[in-house]
Amino acid sequence: MPKINAATINEHKEQTRTALLDAGAAAFVRSGLAETSIGTLADDAGIARTTVYEYFPNKEAVLAALIEERVPPVVERAISDLPEVGPAERLSEILRRGFQLVAEFPVEAMLMFRVSRELPKPERDQSWSVFDVIREEMMSLCAAGIARGVFAAMDPTTLGTIVADHFVGGIDELAARTDEDAEDIIETRISFLYHGLGPAD
Repeated sequence: MPKINAATINEHKEQTRTALLDAGAAAFVRSGLAETSIGTLADDAGIARTTVYEYFPNKEAVLAALIEERVPPVVERAISDLPEVGPAERLSEILRRGFQLVAEFPVEAMLMFRVSRELPKPERDQSWSVFDVIREEMMSLCAAGIARGVFAAMDPTTLGTIVADHFVGGIDELAARTDEDAEDIIETRISFLYHGLGPAD
């Protein structure tokens, strides 16, 4: 059982909270939310079960904290410093980065796109709001692509939703497959979307 040593009470509390989050991440990915108990989190973190409640009211709150604190930096990497190119190329780059980040950060991907589905809808919607920055960028690019005649003429919100769903589907697929399949999945998904967005002949 790991021990937490700190010079001050505040450091001890921060270390304990981090240990709980680390334990939660490992347990949720391993067993899912429903099959993970508070006792498991306490044992894995090396603390008493009652101590868990000093930091989180329930295991759902542990999962929500993990998503809200650890997923946004990964999401930001998918859209930061994008090249100044056309809507189709920029959208493809977002998808490529997002898919590659799944392989680089598999725990965060599993928490966000798989385990979070076990949360009650209000908490699930709140957790998924960390994905809004990518969704909004996709919506904007879809609108720009339609306006320029690069993408098929349709309601921009509808197209943006289709693209976002395709992106999430790809992440879900990558999270369920082995590393050696990743590149094929990435290229197939991007190619399918890229060719499917174009205007009808």
